[in-house]
Amino acid sequence: MLSGFALAQPLLDILSKNPEFFAIRRSTSTQIVLFALFVVLVPPLALLGVELLVAVFSRPAASIVHLVFVGGLVAVVVLHGLTNDSRLTGVVSLVVAAAAGIGGAVLYARTPLARSFLTVLTPAPFIFLALFISSSGISKLVFPKTPPVKKEHVSSKTPKTPVVLIVFDEFAPVSLMNSSEHVDAARYPSFAKLENTSTWYRSATTVMWLTEVAVPSIFTGVLPLPHKKLLPIYSDHPNNIFTLLGGSYNVQGVESITHMCPASICKEVKGQQSAQEVKGTTGSLANDASVVYLHLVLPAPYVDSVPQISDSWGNFGQAEHAEVQTTHAAGPILPCARNVCRFTSTFRRDGKPTAYILHSLLPHVPYLYLPSAKAYGIEVPILRGVRHGIWQQQWPALQSYQRFLLQTEYTDRALGYMMRRLKAKGIWNKALVIVLADHGVSFRHQQPRRLPTPGNMEDISFVPLFVKLPHQQRGRIDDGLARTVDVVPTIARYLHLNIPYHVDGKPLIGRKLPQDGTVSLLIGKGKYATARLSDLQALRRQALAEQLATFGTTPADLYRVGPHQELLGRLVSGLSTHPGKASVQLSNENLLRTVDTHSGLLPTWIQGDVSGPLGSQDLAVAVNGRVAAVTQTFDLGGVTKFDAMVPEGSLHDGRNDVSVFAVRPDGSLEELRGSSVTTTLTTRGGVQVITSTGGTAIPVRQQALTGSVEAKPGPTFEFDGSASDAAHRNKVDAVKVFVDGEQVYASRASLIQPKSMLGQVRKQNPYGFQFDLPASLLPKPGSRHKVRVFAVRGGAAGELRYLRTWPWGH
Repeated sequence: MLSGFALAQPLLDILSKNPEFFAIRRSTSTQIVLFALFVVLVPPLALLGVELLVAVFSRPAASIVHLVFVGGLVAVVVLHGLTNDSRLTGVVSLVVAAAAGIGGAVLYARTPLARSFLTVLTPAPFIFLALFISSSGISKLVFPKTPPVKKEHVSSKTPKTPVVLIVFDEFAPVSLMNSSEHVDAARYPSFAKLENTSTWYRSATTVMWLTEVAVPSIFTGVLPLPHKKLLPIYSDHPNNIFTLLGGSYNVQGVESITHMCPASICKEVKGQQSAQEVKGTTGSLANDASVVYLHLVLPAPYVDSVPQISDSWGNFGQAEHAEVQTTHAAGPILPCARNVCRFTSTFRRDGKPTAYILHSLLPHVPYLYLPSAKAYGIEVPILRGVRHGIWQQQWPALQSYQRFLLQTEYTDRALGYMMRRLKAKGIWNKALVIVLADHGVSFRHQQPRRLPTPGNMEDISFVPLFVKLPHQQRGRIDDGLARTVDVVPTIARYLHLNIPYHVDGKPLIGRKLPQDGTVSLLIGKGKYATARLSDLQALRRQALAEQLATFGTTPADLYRVGPHQELLGRLVSGLSTHPGKASVQLSNENLLRTVDTHSGLLPTWIQGDVSGPLGSQDLAVAVNGRVAAVTQTFDLGGVTKFDAMVPEGSLHDGRNDVSVFAVRPDGSLEELRGSSVTTTLTTRGGVQVITSTGGTAIPVRQQALTGSVEAKPGPTFEFDGSASDAAHRNKVDAVKVFVDGEQVYASRASLIQPKSMLGQVRKQNPYGFQFDLPASLLPKPGSRHKVRVFAVRGGAAGELRYLRTWPWGH
């Protein structure tokens, strides 16, 4: 019973209030029910199993174990209550919970009334289960009622006008602007071309700050209900753009989070695996549920080490892997990430009236991509300085803004690629094209990243919205009050289509928009954030001035941020330098030693830890003898860290030398000692051992772990495998790759799961992993060099079995 209160009740309660947790994963009824049963039944059965096993050897010992379990569960219940009370945090919460657990165990042991009370509460976990299944949101998923598809028919007046609807995500339009509030053509040439041939509704606003609510509003033209939560699925939104056009158009829909296009209409993706962010796999569900639970019970600051759940819809703590693609082996790199190339593959020159509809998670976090379409990491560097969705540290927030702007340039390249493909298929000129985003994003210190407040509403409310009519050749700007719910009515007006259901939006064409009015964003639970459009426009102009002052006006200016910018571009040999007492350890040193500038990976994001007598400090980062970035240290969980983005041109093929300097008040530089960690595979006493400088030795015990791996050569080497303990019960802690006995890559297994964020799931194995390594990091296939892969868990390592697809022999 206690496990029900400690484990099942908090988790089932929070998930019943957030059914989109399952809806976005497209979890089936069976998966949801089995998940709930697992949460309710498996933990107490596991504890009971341990007690029975101990009782086989000693009944008194089993009684002690039982009391330990009682005390531990009481402590967890109390800890959950303390976590909800922000007055107690950290060690105090843990001490109070531990004391309560000890007291509860003593009371249980000495008081029959306490034991009787717990016995009476035995049915409670099953009540929690029933409440979970019967909650309004969950019951819709467990007992789905899918309405019949009603396809509407477009008037014969314009039956062959193609429709292209592109919805980006988490996109503040101020990022596109230059000092005259036009699109900055130097950074964003594709959006500039779109501005010149369309109507830019420059003051368009969203209606909600959550993607799972904002995108359905775009696809339906209906405002979100203030007191009722609808799921982003077809059964909750049967009247939408897909069904509206499905009777007369061939609809090619690519959705990333929503699931609103019926399979009978979006035949192109029927039976295929959608490249959406979260898949309904058991592994993803279990992993994400465990992370949610930790957020419920861990007090600050311990919860800061748990993966964030506010920046994505699932796979918390799992890293996205770079999606890069070339036209051929030596061709240009295409901006294919987040469903872009999957969408362009649906373009057809067949004369059929077609609607192409895309929701792409660009430039949404996680930030990984450069304007050149290359990625700057094998795994995504997480956002720094965010706690509970609020920017707590100013410098990490500014660096995240920088990464957002770089990914916005990548988004511009993706738009340009889609435009070129539409023109190549003869679609662009004759199509009605609408490009917009669902909501904005903010990087203001002490303000939420997404939740609208009076302090950031100008960042969250405005969204880019461009409407290109067929054969339109001249652009114009309209600063009137437009909303994202106006998109579907605009499409219907141009196609002379009567919408057979009520919509809250109005057509953007055929009427004069009000030049001022109230902007209203639903926050949730019937509450709204409101402001006058004219006030928000004034605040946006101020935000633009701040952006231009910080990040400049040219692509190169994006790298000229931070303190002591006068050092940027200068040769270290021409500066006054001194040896320092502090040291630095780079986290991506292996990648910097083997750069291939022609590959899809360019490690321009320099990260590291700083140790020694330094504290908060301005730093200069030199690449190949020239200062390429200036930055600052920051604290993360008691560890002094630094991040810096260096220009792509600062790296060259092969080995790149990186030095880090502390900047003294007089402008001279104090070089930090490099504490490079070398990990090698050696033999000691006939036993293979993985050793690291300054670290512990890990013995290779082949019987402790099991698994296999294969590697497929290409522009990068794609490693695909699985690893677990010998009993196939637990995931490994890390995976390490060695070339001729020296480690070239290592990562925590939790960061290289096959359920890659914002990408396709390729495996259903909970112990599986996938990652891509640049060809420059590995020897050529068929060479005499040895490439070996080891899994590590609990202080022991095991070499994985190599499958047939292994380019370097076995």
